[in-house]
Amino acid sequence: LARTVAFGGRTLGDDSAKYLNSPETGLFSKSRVLYGFDQARRAIEKQRTAIIVEGYMDAVLLVQHGFDQVVATLGTALTDAHVKLLRPLATQVYLCFDSDAAGVRAADRAVELALRAQIDVRVVALEDKDPADCVVASGAEGFQQRLKSAVDALQFKWSQTVTSLDGG
Repeated sequence: LARTVAFGGRTLGDDSAKYLNSPETGLFSKSRVLYGFDQARRAIEKQRTAIIVEGYMDAVLLVQHGFDQVVATLGTALTDAHVKLLRPLATQVYLCFDSDAAGVRAADRAVELALRAQIDVRVVALEDKDPADCVVASGAEGFQQRLKSAVDALQFKWSQTVTSLDGG
C-alpha cells in the first residue's frame, strides 16, 4: 500500500528554485525517500536492476518510455538510506545523473556508496542535459544504447581522477 508522504512540483516563471518540494517531516526526508520506489519496486526486483536519476521528471519520462525500474533521488545526493532500500532488490545499479558539474559530482559520490554496498554500479554518460532530454531526443532505443554503453564504476572513478589531475 503506497501512501503520499509529500508533494513536489516544477516552478513556473523565474523562481530561483527549479523544483519545490514539501518541507521535511517525520514521514518525508529526501535523504530517505526515493521517488517512484513504490511503483518501481517489482520491476527492480524482477530485473535485479535499478536506474537512478536525480529528478522526478526524469523518472516520469523514462517510465513513459518503458523503463519501469527507475527511481529518483529528488535532486539530493544518493544516501546510505537510499542504497539500503535498493540493495535487497538490485544487484546492478545504473547512475544516470545530469551531465552538468553537479551531476558528475553526485555520480562520483553515489559510486562510492553503491560500491561499499557491493552493488555492481554503472555510470551512464549523457551528452544531453539530463535523462529526460536524452529519452525525448533519442527515444527508448537511444536510451537503451546509453545503458548498454554505461561505464563500470571504477572506470568512471579513474576517468574522474585523470580529469582532475589534468586540471579539467
